[in-house]
Amino acid sequence: HIYCLLNSFFKTILTMSKLYNTWLGYFLFGICVFSSSLNAKETIHVAVASNFKTVLQTLLQDSPIPGIQVKISAASSGVLYSQIVHGAPFDVFLSADDVRPQALIKEGFASQSSIITYALGELAVWQPNANKVNNKVAIANPRFSPYGQASEFYANANFKKPINYVYGNNITQAFQFVQSGNASVGVVAVSTLKMAFNNSQDPQYLSYKLILPSEYPEIIQQGVIIKSSKKLASAQKLMDFLMTSGTQFKLVELGYRTKDSNASK
Repeated sequence: HIYCLLNSFFKTILTMSKLYNTWLGYFLFGICVFSSSLNAKETIHVAVASNFKTVLQTLLQDSPIPGIQVKISAASSGVLYSQIVHGAPFDVFLSADDVRPQALIKEGFASQSSIITYALGELAVWQPNANKVNNKVAIANPRFSPYGQASEFYANANFKKPINYVYGNNITQAFQFVQSGNASVGVVAVSTLKMAFNNSQDPQYLSYKLILPSEYPEIIQQGVIIKSSKKLASAQKLMDFLMTSGTQFKLVELGYRTKDSNASK
C-alpha cells in the first residue's frame, strides 16, 4: 500500500514537472518573440548625393530613428536619378539639387507632398599645398553633379584661363583628387572638408577659402519619397528627422546653410 502511494506521488510530481517545463518553454518562447518584435527594425534604402553620405551617417549615428535602419547608396545626383527612373528600388532620394527631385515628381516617380529642402550646399576653394606646381583644378563633373555645375561657374569666372580641369564623378572624388595631389587645387564642398577634419583633426582641411553664396548658382538640396516604396511611413520619418530644428542646426555646423540660417543673415 505504501509502495502504491509513493509510486502515485512520484508520478504526480513527474507529471507536474513536465507541465512546468512545457509552460516554461511557452513562456520563454513568448518573451523571445515579443523581444524580437520590439527590436526589429525596418530597413529603408536611400539614394544619397555623395556630398551628403558621410553627413547622413553621422546624423543617424548621433540620433538614430527608432525602429528604422537606413541603407545608403551614394553617387552623383544625376547617376542616382537615372537609376531611379530605370527602376532601382529606393525608398528616398536625397539629391544635391532641386531639379531632379522635381523632375521625378513631374514624371510620376515621386510624391509632390513629400518634397523637402533639407540643406543648401556651400563651396570652398581648397589648396592644401601652395607650393604645388601642378596646375590642375579638380571639380565634380558638371554633367552629373549640381556641385560640379556651381563649381564650374565659379572657376570660369575667377580662375586664370585656360583652366586645366580634372573632373571627379562627384564632389567627393574632386576632393580626393586634391587630397592625393593629383590636382593642386579644387572647388569642393565645405561639408566634405569639415567631415575630413572631424575624422582626422588635420588642420589642412580647414585651410580653405569659403566662396560667397552670391558667387555661384545656389545649390538647393531637395529630397523626395519614391512612390513605389513599400515603406512610406518609415520614409516619411526620415524626412521628418531631417527637417527637425536639431538636425537643421547640426547641418549648419557640418558645412551647409539651411533655409532658416539663410533667413537669419
